[in-house]
Amino acid sequence: LVQDVAEKKNIPVQMRTSSRSTGTDTDSFAYANDGCPSVLISIPLRYMHTTVEMIHRADIEQTIQLMYETLLTLTPKTNLSYL
Repeated sequence: LVQDVAEKKNIPVQMRTSSRSTGTDTDSFAYANDGCPSVLISIPLRYMHTTVEMIHRADIEQTIQLMYETLLTLTPKTNLSYL
């Protein structure tokens, strides 16, 4: 869903593969009980959790746009099943 929105709206994304475990709270939501539709969207940055953390402003703006446009596509009939 998110990839489709990015393509349709020409929002640049960088894909990163990871193992089943992401090391974030997304894992708890996605795999607890019957699971919860979840997507992990990260912003590329340098020096995370330091006093000199750096990020490109366009990356922030495009991430916000991607999340906003994705939310606009959701309807009660949107299929959010894992497969």
